[in-house]
Amino acid sequence: MNDKVIILIGFMGAGKSSVAKWLGQTLQRQVLSTDGLIEQKTRLSIRDIFEQQGEVVFRKLENEVLLEIKDQRNIVLDCGGGIVTDQNNLNILKNMGLVFYLSAKPETILVRVKKSNHRPLLNVGDPLKVIKDKLNERDIFYKQGQEIFTDGKTIAEIGEEILERYAECK
Repeated sequence: MNDKVIILIGFMGAGKSSVAKWLGQTLQRQVLSTDGLIEQKTRLSIRDIFEQQGEVVFRKLENEVLLEIKDQRNIVLDCGGGIVTDQNNLNILKNMGLVFYLSAKPETILVRVKKSNHRPLLNVGDPLKVIKDKLNERDIFYKQGQEIFTDGKTIAEIGEEILERYAECK
Protein backbone atom coordinates (compact mmCIF):
# COMPACT_ATOMS: atom_id res chain seq x y z
CA MET A 1 0.00 0.00 0.00
CA ASN A 2 1.25 3.51 -0.75
CA ASP A 3 2.10 6.22 1.77
CA LYS A 4 -0.32 8.85 0.48
CA VAL A 5 -2.32 10.64 3.11
CA ILE A 6 -5.91 9.48 3.50
CA ILE A 7 -8.01 12.61 3.95
CA LEU A 8 -11.58 12.57 5.21
CA ILE A 9 -13.87 15.50 4.51
CA GLY A 10 -17.59 15.95 5.01
CA PHE A 11 -20.16 17.52 7.26
CA MET A 12 -20.12 17.06 11.03
CA GLY A 13 -21.70 13.78 12.01
CA ALA A 14 -20.77 12.02 8.77
CA GLY A 15 -18.37 9.73 10.65
CA LYS A 16 -15.00 11.28 9.85
CA SER A 17 -13.48 11.01 13.32
CA SER A 18 -14.64 7.45 13.96
CA VAL A 19 -13.56 6.25 10.52
CA ALA A 20 -10.21 8.05 10.86
CA LYS A 21 -9.53 6.22 14.15
CA TRP A 22 -10.47 2.89 12.54
CA LEU A 23 -8.21 3.57 9.55
CA GLY A 24 -5.36 4.66 11.83
CA GLN A 25 -5.58 1.44 13.84
CA THR A 26 -6.01 -0.76 10.78
CA LEU A 27 -3.11 0.81 8.86
CA GLN A 28 -1.02 1.57 11.96
CA ARG A 29 -0.87 5.23 10.98
CA GLN A 30 -0.97 8.40 12.99
CA VAL A 31 -4.35 10.13 12.87
CA LEU A 32 -4.41 13.92 12.81
CA SER A 33 -7.49 16.10 13.20
CA THR A 34 -7.49 19.66 11.88
CA ASP A 35 -9.83 20.66 14.72
CA GLY A 36 -7.54 18.96 17.24
CA LEU A 37 -4.49 20.72 15.82
CA ILE A 38 -6.29 24.07 16.06
CA GLU A 39 -7.24 23.39 19.68
CA GLN A 40 -3.62 22.48 20.49
CA LYS A 41 -2.31 25.58 18.72
CA THR A 42 -4.73 28.03 20.34
CA ARG A 43 -5.38 26.21 23.64
CA LEU A 44 -9.07 26.98 23.03
CA SER A 45 -11.98 24.73 22.12
CA ILE A 46 -13.49 25.09 18.65
CA ARG A 47 -16.65 26.37 20.31
CA ASP A 48 -14.67 29.05 22.20
CA ILE A 49 -12.89 30.15 19.03
CA PHE A 50 -16.23 30.55 17.24
CA GLU A 51 -17.79 32.41 20.17
CA GLN A 52 -14.81 34.64 21.03
CA GLN A 53 -13.18 35.26 17.66
CA GLY A 54 -15.72 34.24 15.02
CA GLU A 55 -15.79 31.91 12.04
CA VAL A 56 -13.44 34.03 9.91
CA VAL A 57 -10.63 33.62 12.45
CA PHE A 58 -11.37 29.90 12.73
CA ARG A 59 -11.16 29.45 8.93
CA LYS A 60 -7.80 31.26 8.95
CA LEU A 61 -6.56 28.87 11.63
CA GLU A 62 -7.66 25.91 9.50
CA ASN A 63 -5.50 27.17 6.67
CA GLU A 64 -2.53 27.71 9.00
CA VAL A 65 -2.61 24.16 10.36
CA LEU A 66 -2.94 22.72 6.85
CA LEU A 67 0.13 24.63 5.75
CA GLU A 68 1.99 23.29 8.80
CA ILE A 69 1.21 19.64 7.98
CA LYS A 70 1.05 19.73 4.17
CA ASP A 71 4.28 17.76 3.78
CA GLN A 72 3.25 14.92 6.11
CA ARG A 73 2.98 11.44 4.63
CA ASN A 74 1.58 8.13 5.75
CA ILE A 75 -1.12 9.62 8.01
CA VAL A 76 -4.90 9.74 8.19
CA LEU A 77 -6.31 13.27 8.31
CA ASP A 78 -9.72 14.01 9.79
CA CYS A 79 -10.82 17.45 8.56
CA GLY A 80 -13.31 19.86 10.06
CA GLY A 81 -16.55 20.07 8.11
CA GLY A 82 -16.05 23.56 6.68
CA ILE A 83 -12.36 23.39 5.82
CA VAL A 84 -13.17 22.77 2.15
CA THR A 85 -15.11 26.02 1.76
CA ASP A 86 -11.77 27.66 0.99
CA GLN A 87 -10.70 26.30 -2.40
CA ASN A 88 -7.06 26.92 -1.42
CA ASN A 89 -7.49 24.50 1.50
CA LEU A 90 -9.08 21.96 -0.80
CA ASN A 91 -6.17 22.26 -3.23
CA ILE A 92 -3.69 21.69 -0.39
CA LEU A 93 -5.62 18.59 0.66
CA LYS A 94 -5.69 17.22 -2.88
CA ASN A 95 -1.93 17.69 -3.13
CA MET A 96 -1.41 15.89 0.19
CA GLY A 97 -3.18 12.68 -0.74
CA LEU A 98 -6.50 11.04 -1.51
CA VAL A 99 -9.60 12.94 -0.45
CA PHE A 100 -12.70 10.99 0.58
CA TYR A 101 -16.02 12.74 1.12
CA LEU A 102 -18.05 10.99 3.79
CA SER A 103 -21.68 11.88 3.11
CA ALA A 104 -24.92 11.27 4.95
CA LYS A 105 -28.53 12.41 4.69
CA PRO A 106 -29.30 15.60 6.66
CA GLU A 107 -31.69 13.68 8.90
CA THR A 108 -29.00 11.12 9.70
CA ILE A 109 -26.54 13.89 10.54
CA LEU A 110 -29.06 15.53 12.88
CA VAL A 111 -29.64 12.24 14.74
CA ARG A 112 -25.89 11.72 15.07
CA VAL A 113 -25.09 15.20 16.40
CA LYS A 114 -28.24 16.38 18.20
CA LYS A 115 -26.96 15.48 21.67
CA SER A 116 -23.62 17.19 21.08
CA ASN A 117 -23.24 20.63 22.62
CA HIS A 118 -19.87 21.42 21.01
CA ARG A 119 -21.24 22.07 17.49
CA PRO A 120 -21.31 25.88 17.21
CA LEU A 121 -23.08 25.96 13.84
CA LEU A 122 -26.03 23.95 15.16
CA ASN A 123 -26.81 25.99 18.26
CA VAL A 124 -29.91 27.36 16.54
CA GLY A 125 -33.69 26.90 16.58
CA ASP A 126 -33.90 24.74 13.44
CA PRO A 127 -30.69 22.71 13.16
CA LEU A 128 -32.06 20.51 10.33
CA LYS A 129 -32.51 23.60 8.16
CA VAL A 130 -28.96 24.71 8.97
CA ILE A 131 -27.63 21.26 8.06
CA LYS A 132 -29.50 21.27 4.74
CA ASP A 133 -28.38 24.82 3.94
CA LYS A 134 -24.73 24.14 4.82
CA LEU A 135 -24.70 20.88 2.83
CA ASN A 136 -26.12 22.79 -0.14
CA GLU A 137 -23.45 25.50 0.18
CA ARG A 138 -20.61 23.02 0.56
CA ASP A 139 -21.74 20.39 -1.95
CA ILE A 140 -19.58 21.75 -4.78
CA PHE A 141 -16.52 21.50 -2.52
CA TYR A 142 -17.33 18.15 -0.93
CA LYS A 143 -17.98 16.53 -4.31
CA GLN A 144 -14.34 17.15 -5.25
CA GLY A 145 -13.51 14.17 -3.03
CA GLN A 146 -14.45 10.56 -3.69
CA GLU A 147 -17.90 10.20 -2.14
CA ILE A 148 -18.58 7.45 0.38
CA PHE A 149 -22.21 7.34 1.56
CA THR A 150 -22.24 6.47 5.28
CA ASP A 151 -25.94 5.98 6.09
CA GLY A 152 -26.67 2.49 7.36
CA LYS A 153 -23.02 1.40 7.32
CA THR A 154 -20.73 0.44 10.17
CA ILE A 155 -17.43 2.20 10.77
CA ALA A 156 -15.63 -0.91 9.49
CA GLU A 157 -17.73 -1.05 6.30
CA ILE A 158 -16.95 2.59 5.55
CA GLY A 159 -13.28 2.03 6.33
CA GLU A 160 -13.10 -1.06 4.11
CA GLU A 161 -14.66 0.88 1.22
CA ILE A 162 -12.04 3.60 1.63
CA LEU A 163 -9.24 1.02 1.74
CA GLU A 164 -10.51 -0.63 -1.46
CA ARG A 165 -10.53 2.69 -3.30
CA TYR A 166 -7.18 3.66 -1.77
CA ALA A 167 -5.59 0.42 -3.00
CA GLU A 168 -6.80 1.20 -6.53
CA CYS A 169 -4.99 4.57 -6.51
CA LYS A 170 -1.27 4.14 -6.99
